[in-house]
Amino acid sequence: MDLLKEIQKTELGALVELRRVCEKNNIRYFLAQGTLIGAARERGFIPWDDDVDVILPDKDLKRLIEIFPREADGKYMITNHNIESHYPLSWPKIRIKNTLSRPIVYKDIPINWGMCIDLFPIYSVSDNPLLRKLEIGFFKIARKALLSEMTRYEDGRDIITRLFEKIPIRVRHRLMNTSAKIFGRHGDDTEYVYVICKGGSMVKRDVIFGKEQRLTFEGLSYPVPSDYDGFLRAQFGDYMTPPPENERKGHDMRLGEIEWRLSD
Repeated sequence: MDLLKEIQKTELGALVELRRVCEKNNIRYFLAQGTLIGAARERGFIPWDDDVDVILPDKDLKRLIEIFPREADGKYMITNHNIESHYPLSWPKIRIKNTLSRPIVYKDIPINWGMCIDLFPIYSVSDNPLLRKLEIGFFKIARKALLSEMTRYEDGRDIITRLFEKIPIRVRHRLMNTSAKIFGRHGDDTEYVYVICKGGSMVKRDVIFGKEQRLTFEGLSYPVPSDYDGFLRAQFGDYMTPPPENERKGHDMRLGEIEWRLSD
């Protein structure tokens, strides 16, 4: 079996475990991004995809972070910036212990770089257009500040990015936690939600939380956004038509050379 197939097999194991923990504990989650495209078009992994993406309501994601360490198989861990101080992303991940998926450029960032599932939060946002814009704007500032832990290793950084790098880690963490609290003031009845995958997009709540929908992915049934077709077309256009061959590459391949290790 080639490396990509082994990667997909390993990450599928993590997805199955996430499915078990979420459904046992009534935690809402939905396939997203390339994983959702794979479910809709292939009934499994896109043949060249090398990661797994899931979206969860922020309240459910907080419960998952609390529950996962005691409920999940010990070969998996859940992490975010509150768990690992140098973690640079605005969304948590489930990591597969004793594996590796690390872009070489980031090798000096001292976090767990195990193969992973991305867990993108779905935030409720204000029904007031001005307040909604301010909430999302503050989140984007906090996200950029947190990301500076990663961008400091990249060439060609702009002056704003360089300034963010000088902010103490604890302050960057406080910004992100404050942003999440601002979103968290809203209930589950706002008209719009903000999904931070694919750079962040605002969608009507019913697009995700309307009538229950499930699709098959690698032999098992998973929940997907209610209007998954509209959700995907808004982000990817004609997702049912595969891209040209020269664009068929895994999500992380854009980051450059990656160190992969499937196990010790």
